[in-house]
Formats: sequence, C-alpha cells, structure tokens
Amino acid sequence: MEDEILMNSRKAKEITKQKKLLEKIKQHGVDIEVDGNMVYMTGKSAFEVLSAKNAINAFNRGFDAAISALLLDDDYDLVVISLREYSNSDKRAMQLKGRVIGTRGMIKQRLMRETSCYINVYGKTISIIGQIQNISIAQSAIEMILNGAKHDNVFSMINKKKVEVYLNGNR
Repeated sequence: MEDEILMNSRKAKEITKQKKLLEKIKQHGVDIEVDGNMVYMTGKSAFEVLSAKNAINAFNRGFDAAISALLLDDDYDLVVISLREYSNSDKRAMQLKGRVIGTRGMIKQRLMRETSCYINVYGKTISIIGQIQNISIAQSAIEMILNGAKHDNVFSMINKKKVEVYLNGNR
C-alpha cells in the first residue's frame, strides 16, 4: 500500500529532523520518503500506512513529534475541525480561535485536561488527538464553542459525558 501527503514547506523540512518519529513509523512497518513538500509512504497494510499518514498529518498540523507518534497506537485517533465551516471571514475565524484558546490559553488547557486529549489550534484548523472514547467528547465541546455556546455550558456537557462513559464502561 502506498500513500502520500502534501505538507507545508516549513513542516516538511522539520520532519526530516524528527528521527524518533521517523524511527517509530519505520518500526510500525512503513517506509517514508520526503521529497520537497511531499511525503511518500509505503507499507504492507493499509492500516499501517493510514496510521503513519495520521501521525505525519498531526505533525503537519502543529503537534510535536512525540504526540504525533501516539497515532501509531490503535487506541488513538486524529480529528481535524476546519474553521471555514464556522466562519466566512478571517476576522471571525480569529475570534473563534480565541474562544477555543481563551485568555492565556486557559480554555484550551482546561479542555485538554478534562477530555484527556491533545488540542492544537493551527492555521484555520483545530486538531484533536486522543483515545477514541475521549475524542468525541472533545470534538463536541469544541464544536459547541465554535457555535457560540457559553464555556460553562461546554464544561457541564463534558462532565455529563464523562459520567456517561464511566457508567457505561462499568456495566
């Protein structure tokens, strides 16, 4: 199985220096070749190549190499939310990013702590890396914020969902 991903030029140069990430991808059974802004992946199975592509995509979206490497594990996934779906101007997109990040990054930090997910706001996207059972909670919370919900209501929803997940997991 083969696949490719177009990276931004700065990140394409950086990924060649991320020896630990590249080594983990190679141990995962995928060969990587970087040519300019293109990254080519070759592996024996589609699943291996897809998880390597997710790891590279996460790095391209601003996550550091160690967090991106989590995507090589079956329990983790990546979700990318485009701000273009929620705004029709650059000014509004900046406001929405500000709502997700919060003053001095406090909202983003709290979202990450309460959902046990990694969240990165980069360009016109918000990306989430987390375990599958937590990532949907984080995605719902961010979408609520982008749709204008009050932060208190968002964190109340997170707590309710965490209780539901806990109760359903212990049955």
